[in-house]
Amino acid sequence: MLISVIISAYNRKEFLKNAIRSVYTQLLDKGLYEVVIVKNFEDKDIDDYIAKLGYKNIIYDTPSYGEQVSVGIEESKGEILAFLEDDDEFKPNKLSKIYKVFSTQKEVSYFHDTREYIYNDKIVDINTKDHKIIWIIRYLEEITPHEDVLIDPFDKRVGKFLIKYHGTVATVSLMAVRRSCIEDKLALLKQININVEDFIPAFAAEYGKLFHTADRLTRYRIHNENSSKAFNEKDTERTLFNLMRSINDGKIIINNISPKNRIRSVIKMRLLSAKLTLYNSPEEIKKKLGYKQNVLSAIKDLSELYLINHDLHAYLSTLPYTIYNSIPSKRMKMLIKRIVKGAR
Repeated sequence: MLISVIISAYNRKEFLKNAIRSVYTQLLDKGLYEVVIVKNFEDKDIDDYIAKLGYKNIIYDTPSYGEQVSVGIEESKGEILAFLEDDDEFKPNKLSKIYKVFSTQKEVSYFHDTREYIYNDKIVDINTKDHKIIWIIRYLEEITPHEDVLIDPFDKRVGKFLIKYHGTVATVSLMAVRRSCIEDKLALLKQININVEDFIPAFAAEYGKLFHTADRLTRYRIHNENSSKAFNEKDTERTLFNLMRSINDGKIIINNISPKNRIRSVIKMRLLSAKLTLYNSPEEIKKKLGYKQNVLSAIKDLSELYLINHDLHAYLSTLPYTIYNSIPSKRMKMLIKRIVKGAR
């Protein structure tokens, strides 16, 4: 059995050699895995390093993450596909664990591990008090199960589990999948702008069970260029743009998987959350992004979201905010703010 590691990079060079090095230093026999790097740039230092290691170096310029990953898969030969983004790193025993799971558990179509965190090039304790990143780590730890689990995605009973622990199907660098699950879906994957992390588990679930391990086998880097994290106003605009791109991705995936596949609810939840986040974003950013949605549609999305996650607190706190953001008059908004402030 051969594992193909697909490393992807787009317009970002600073972390890539660390990612590649983390794959080279794996404890697994080097004859049991190959490495394919797909990036949209040439860089002598990086390219020489890739050539020295004997890895495949593909230059392919596309803003579509799905298309970039598809090219890497097409250039690979392994029965198992493991994915790594340029800013993350594998711990030395990662591929050994993947190899063991897929070779001993034939019913498993999808592998997922748990994060270790890197910030400012240092490993961060999950109980860090650093106010800049504590909210990110707490959230990711809350949505990730901290025990090994084997999930049957067509079992009705796992629906609530997947909603609570939707981190089980998040972050591409934590994922590996049997090639047979997605090889005939590459034309569809090429249509995916950014939501590869939804695509991979959704289609893997069509063919087998999902395995998540509590072992922290991947170093997840927190920095201001994370596609889903915002540290300042510029980051916020970039993050919202990516959310807007993700909405159509979610629709494509939902329309092409079984109605009984429980990953559907997770993708639907993320799609609705993305729309609500965009709706409740600053008007100037929405205008710049060209995002339009009316208040009735937003309230409908919020109601659908509640039916999925059953989070009454979030529903009751978001509803008035959503209605407030539908008011076109700035003067009226100022008046409401004064009344609310006075009531407190």
